[in-house]
Order: sequence, then C-alpha cells, then structure tokens
Amino acid sequence: MWKSGTRRHGAQQRQGGEDMKANDNVGRLCLPVDSDLRAVMQVIEAGQERICFLVESDGRLVMTVTDGDVRRALLAGKILSDPARDIHSRHPVTVPHGRDQQDSIRLLSKRIAVVPVVDAAGRVTDILRFHDAAPLSNVKSLDVAIIGMGYVGLTLGVVMADSGFSVIGYDRNPDLIAALDRLESPFFERGLDLMIHAHVGHSLQVTANPDDLQADIYIVCVGTPIDKTTKKPDTSGLEASIRTVGTRLKKDDFVILRSTVPFGYTRERVIPLLEETSGLRCGDGFKIAFCPERTIEGKALEELRRLPQIVGGFDTQSRELALRLFYENTHTVIDVGSIEAAELCKLLDNTYRDTIFAFSNQMARFAEGVGLDLHDLIRKVNLGYSRNAIPLPSPGVGGSCLSKDPYILADAFERRGLDATLLKDARAENELWPAHIRDRCQALLRRLGKDMAEATVFIMGFAFKGEPETSDLRESTTLWLLDHLRSCGVANIRGYDPVVGATELAALGIETMPPEQGFAGADIVLLMNNHRSFTHLAVLDLLNRMNKPSVFFDAWHMFDRSEIERVPGITYAGVGS
Repeated sequence: MWKSGTRRHGAQQRQGGEDMKANDNVGRLCLPVDSDLRAVMQVIEAGQERICFLVESDGRLVMTVTDGDVRRALLAGKILSDPARDIHSRHPVTVPHGRDQQDSIRLLSKRIAVVPVVDAAGRVTDILRFHDAAPLSNVKSLDVAIIGMGYVGLTLGVVMADSGFSVIGYDRNPDLIAALDRLESPFFERGLDLMIHAHVGHSLQVTANPDDLQADIYIVCVGTPIDKTTKKPDTSGLEASIRTVGTRLKKDDFVILRSTVPFGYTRERVIPLLEETSGLRCGDGFKIAFCPERTIEGKALEELRRLPQIVGGFDTQSRELALRLFYENTHTVIDVGSIEAAELCKLLDNTYRDTIFAFSNQMARFAEGVGLDLHDLIRKVNLGYSRNAIPLPSPGVGGSCLSKDPYILADAFERRGLDATLLKDARAENELWPAHIRDRCQALLRRLGKDMAEATVFIMGFAFKGEPETSDLRESTTLWLLDHLRSCGVANIRGYDPVVGATELAALGIETMPPEQGFAGADIVLLMNNHRSFTHLAVLDLLNRMNKPSVFFDAWHMFDRSEIERVPGITYAGVGS
C-alpha cells in the first residue's frame, strides 16, 4: 500500500482559466465599506481565509479585516453594530495583478496568510494565500501518482523518482505491474533497465490496485487511440482513468494530463468528470494542468531532462505548480497560458511533422515515376542551404502518435466547420505506402518471371522505427505491409528485428530467423526500418544467398545502389527511386 506524504498544499481560487477576469470566489469575501462588525464576522466565519475586504461601490479596496482584528476590536469595547472601517487604520497590503507570483510569495507568512490581488483601479481580482504558496517552495514534498505505466508513464516515473520524488505508478494491466515488480522492463528504451533496477520498489512503487493510490499530484498518461473505422478518437480508456483519479481526489490535489487529447477535451470533459466523481470543484477544490509529453521513443529518458516542457493550466496557481514540478526534471519549462493552448501545442507538434513527411513521401512517388532518386536530390538541395530541412522519404509514417494525432486535430477542425483536407490528405499519403511497396515488389517480381503469392519474403525491421531504436510495434508500417502481402496470397514470410523479441514476432505469424538464414532462398528481402545494425551486414555475401533473380527493397537507402546491383541477379529498389 502506498503511503502518502504529510505535506499538503492549498486549494486555488477558481478563475475559469481566465487570469484577467476577477476571481468568482473573491466576491464572497467583499462587503460594502460601511458594513458593521456583525456582517464582517459572518463573512470571516463562512470562509477558510478568515478575512474580509471592505470595498467602495465601484469595487476599490479600502481595507482588510481579519478575525484577529475583530477580536481585538471587541476586547477594546467595540460592539457588533459598530462600523467595521473604524476598528483600525492600516493601509492594506496588496499584490498588483500580473506581478510575478514568486516575488509576491515573499509578502506571505504565517502572520500574513492572505493577500488580495488588485487591478490597476484597486479592485480585488484574486487572493494569494500562504498555504497555496507553501508547496511551491518544496514541490518534492508532494507525493506523485502516475496513471498508466506505458511508454509515456513509465519513463516519466523513473525520471521523477531519479529526481527525488516519491512516485507510485498505477496500471490496470496486472501482467505489466508484475513484470515491473520483477524489475523487468515491459519494452525496450535505452537506459530504462538501469532506472527500473535503481528505483522500482524504492522511490517508485507500482500497483494494479486503484485503492493503493494516495497522492497529492496525479499525472494521467493514458492514450487516446483512433477508432479504425470512424477515424475519431476513442477516449474510453482515458475517461475510465479520469474516473479512477476522481474517486481518489482530495481537496487541493493537482491533476496533470500528459497524453494527447482532443482540443478542448480537458475543460469540456475531464474537469466535469473529476468534479462529478470527487465532489470537488475545479479551482477551489483541485488544480488541473495540461503538460504534453514530447519525447521520442528510444531517447525518452534523455529528452525528459533536455527538451522544453510545455505547461498550460486552469489558472495561475495550476501553472505555477506545474512549472515548479517540471523544473525539477528539465531546465526549460514554457508557460503557454491556458489548457487549450497546451492541448493545441501537442497536436501542432505531431501534425506538423506528419505533414512535412507526407510532402517528401508524395515527392518520392513522383520521383519513382520519372526515374529519379529523391534521396540523392534531397541531400543535395539541403546541403548548405539553411532555409531547407526537407526530410527524407520513408516507407510510410506510423507509430502511436503520428498515426492518430492528425486525425484528432482534423476532428477538431471539422467540429468547428473548418476544412481539414490538408491534414487528412497528408495522413492518407503516409498510410498508402505499405500498399504501394507491395504493388512495386509485385511488379518487379512479375518482371523477373515470379509470382508474388508463391514468393519467399524476408522482412527486416518490424518496430515502427529503427532510429532511435525501439521495440514498439504499435501502428508500425511493417505490420501494415504484412496485411497487404497476405491479402494477395503471400504465405511464406520470414522476419527479423534486432530489438523486437521472437515471441512478439511469432504472435504475428512470423517465422523469426537471423539475416544469414532469412536471405537464404528468399525471392525478395525488404529492409523496412533504418536500424543502424543493418549497415554492418555483409550484404553482398547475403545477397548471393537469395533465390535469384530476386529483389532487394532497401526502403531507407541504407546501401549504395551501384554496389548492390553489381551482384548478378539482384534488382535494387527503394522508396523514392
């Protein structure tokens, strides 16, 4: 059972995410300047802040009255019907709206526990409280729960544990948790094994039981896959996790969303779900922020400490706490303002990359049609020309993020009556490549007098990318190619991946073997990702083992075409050539 920390942080005030508007709850602390002590006492007794603000008719602050002021006035002989403004003459201590919060915190102490925030006209717009600011001074005193221990959650969990946080990781998959309890990594990530051995069972506890969740900060790392038929985001898993968090949420807790969500989803769906299941209100009951994950698989542990972390929050205090939290992991944290701004940043990142990759992939089909080598052309037009950063073409664009985030953004466009043709066409271009590769290979074999359905096929590279290396098969373009090959009757498919295990490939119906065996007797060999180990193959010797005439499809142009074609009976092909 996870043991939560004893240090608690305070609740923030509700601002509806609009920092320039007056706090909705400030009004309950304000009374007209001519109010009597009885009215002031009623306000003080009703609020946990133990303070009342006397204001002019236009809202300008005149004075503050605390419960201590009232007690001293009564002891001095005042009666409850006396005007409250007469009990002292101190000028109120205030914080100008927009002042740096860390600078403002210096005004607070156990003696001055609440300070009003005022606008340029002197009207109270918010309050700053000592117990709100306390956790900002030592954010590591707060216990952290990470919901979802996949690629996003586990890497963040070990990095936070390594930074000195007490972390509990929850996942509803008991097999995954059992593997972590055995100090086994559920997937390949450079450096992850060492971090698991160092922290799991110590500063990082793991559980499959939601009853073990007792924390101050809940970081939700549960994905939103795309429905294969509708191409709309499936948020059912995320919503189940949000409900789990809601049942554990206590007053003043902090919730962070980390994975991609539909634009506007945090405010429109997550906050109401948390309010419904917790009985608390966002703002004065709990804080919430959206802080997107931006790492690349294979370098996640490195990038969590190096990449800028984007932060958007429900209000100023949500953002301040998120800033402090992530400053413990990385040197650069960027406050983009609202929750929606942070949601869009995540979608911008991945959809932009998907779109520029689609440009190169569409150009690759053109280059193939006119007999040019696009890889060679791109390297040459990029050389010494700083305005260009054209990516090399690829055998399609997959992976768990780029295969879905453009659809999520397109859905947001269409729900607002905007045209999303560019986003959807780019995604379609990147998805058509496995079928295009199948068709090219089929045509090349036919030219050699061979039937694709009867061919022996050897595929190298099943993970969705080779560099940085990963074992992740989710939305791998190689798996899409498998489906296309089988749809035209290809039955004899062998495979090899330097990172993905034989058990996982066997589950795909692939006979796994090393390159030396896989090349032997193959009619076609396809290199589908760019794992660096492939460049160390004795490829000329391997090619001589193939069932010639045969096809060598080098999707990423890892080998020199002229060298390959010096081997008799070998036809070379690649993406964009």
